Amino acid sequence: MSLLSNRSAMVLFHDDIGHRSQKVRIVISEKGISCNLEVLDKDDLPKEILEINPDGNLPLLVDRELSLYHSGLIVEYLDERFPHPPLLPVYPVSRAQFRLILQRIEKDWAENLDIIESSASSKPQITQAKNKLQKNISNSLSMFDNKNFFRNDEFSVLDSVIIPILLRLEHYQIKIPENKASKPMYDYIERMQDLPSVKDSFTSLEIELL
Repeated sequence: MSLLSNRSAMVLFHDDIGHRSQKVRIVISEKGISCNLEVLDKDDLPKEILEINPDGNLPLLVDRELSLYHSGLIVEYLDERFPHPPLLPVYPVSRAQFRLILQRIEKDWAENLDIIESSASSKPQITQAKNKLQKNISNSLSMFDNKNFFRNDEFSVLDSVIIPILLRLEHYQIKIPENKASKPMYDYIERMQDLPSVKDSFTSLEIELL
């Protein structure tokens, strides 16, 4: 049976361990979006999925005639289509500042975790990516403050990006020393783990491993 034919509802094709897929599931839960979730093997995607997703990446959002296969674009699309609660600031200056932080997190954190999670990565590549990720997070500890959420008083797109990465550190044996400088980060992780949308975003495999 075709995965894509006769689709009247929004569907998210995702993997059950990747940080980018969890990011989108957090947003879906936070906004209360009605969306079908279907797990695929990212290393063995069906031909019909590859036809609309030439990069072969997950997650993939299909909303009738629209197909989006970049997690950042998916999150922005969902935030615009379902504007409440908003996950990006309303004002242009604040929105631009958020996007600058997102760009930094993408380059310094997310892309290294992509290498760690990829089955195509060699051991030296994974080791290098782990070292870079550990260093980059350690260099970013000052970004965590006493606000309830990351750089904000309310849940935002930054939280949906950051928390899946931080929750995977222990699993991938990436250690950030626990000290005065890192305490705000660890406090943040503890708060986010109790957030309903984060709890709801975990797959069975993530619950087992993370």
